[in-house]
Amino acid sequence: MKRILCSLALLCLLLAGCQTPREGPSLAGSWVNAGQYSPGREFVETMTLLENGSVTVHLEYRGADYATLEGTWTAEGNVLSVDFTDPDTRDRVYTYALTESSLTLTGDGKDVTYQRQN
Repeated sequence: MKRILCSLALLCLLLAGCQTPREGPSLAGSWVNAGQYSPGREFVETMTLLENGSVTVHLEYRGADYATLEGTWTAEGNVLSVDFTDPDTRDRVYTYALTESSLTLTGDGKDVTYQRQN
């Protein structure tokens, strides 16, 4: 009996050691980037990355709905890949830096920083 209990205790310790620890904040969530293309040309871009791998990017331009894109996303290491369902929209690949409150995407020679939307 003692041997069985010791074996069960060892098995529990081994299984607990196999769990993958969470490595920082999640990319999943809603992210907002707001600014101006030029004076008088304000925009708000909202990118929503869902846990199921789907993505929606909504752009408001000059206070009005402008475009909504949908697709899928994956992340490996510090690389975010977005594949849009619209065949006329170019798929994107970014490197990223992530904190609890901000997401900075780097691609096409520029950085764009989004703030987490609660």
